[in-house]
Amino acid sequence: MRAVRRRLIVVPVLVVLAACGGGAASGSKGSAAAGKSVSITVPVAPGSPQTIVLDAVERGRILPTLLDQGFHVLTFDFRGHGLSGGTRDPSRAAIDLKGAIAKIRSLGASRVLVVGASMGGTAAIVAAATEDLAGVVSISGPAQIDRLDAAAAMTKVREPKLFIVGRGDDARYTDGARSLFAAASQPKTIRVVDGTAAHGTDLLVDAKVGSQVRKLIVDFLIAHRG
Repeated sequence: MRAVRRRLIVVPVLVVLAACGGGAASGSKGSAAAGKSVSITVPVAPGSPQTIVLDAVERGRILPTLLDQGFHVLTFDFRGHGLSGGTRDPSRAAIDLKGAIAKIRSLGASRVLVVGASMGGTAAIVAAATEDLAGVVSISGPAQIDRLDAAAAMTKVREPKLFIVGRGDDARYTDGARSLFAAASQPKTIRVVDGTAAHGTDLLVDAKVGSQVRKLIVDFLIAHRG
């Protein structure tokens, strides 16, 4: 019998935090740390049981494309957001993300890519420093939020990296993307998107550049899915 390869994409984000709606196959509470739990939902990707995606990026626009490309999608809420308990604490966002990665790996996923927006982008870099990932995307992720320090973690991230930021976004985010890119090892790519000041997941639905940004993300995931 042919062995089934399992792949995973992890997509944490600050703005979209509620569990996924239609198509959800199951939901559970995954341990994050200190007795708190993170709400996790696993939707179905028709016809592709071998591929799993962990997603919280603006799922209404990008999720159908990921499903069409054969990815399964799992969503989760950071602590203090949506269905997850506890107090909002950006400093512990990477712990939540690692808990979600552990959960999806417990379901059989073996290949992981991480995509994050805003706080999720920072958490994605921090998590990538200690997780065995296949790639990481940071969308509008600042270099540091409180004790969540992507700049300090960057030198340990060996996975392929994609940084995306709107050219008109606040300097904290444009400078953050550029500084993280400069500190990152190869392979790495940065896309400063012209014609928009949109931030985080808003980039994915921006009337002028949304389709361009979604394509950048999907192309990266496809290229590194293995």
